[in-house]
Amino acid sequence: MRAVIAAVFGIAPGELPERASPETVAGWSSLRQVRIMLALEQEFGVEIDPNLIPALTSDGAMTAFVADLVAENAA
Repeated sequence: MRAVIAAVFGIAPGELPERASPETVAGWSSLRQVRIMLALEQEFGVEIDPNLIPALTSDGAMTAFVADLVAENAA
């Protein structure tokens, strides 16, 4: 997850704050938020409902949500 987010920002995963969110990562905009979601879809082979994107604004929320989607797809 952190690697995907970092790639969208063009930085190393270690450069992200412990809790990555719009409040803690400079340049986190709505456009970057959409780019993160697209990158997560591609990386994990899931489809994220665009209506849910505004609620997924931290690495923790994204990790939990994507993990649930991956589990659903595996079932």
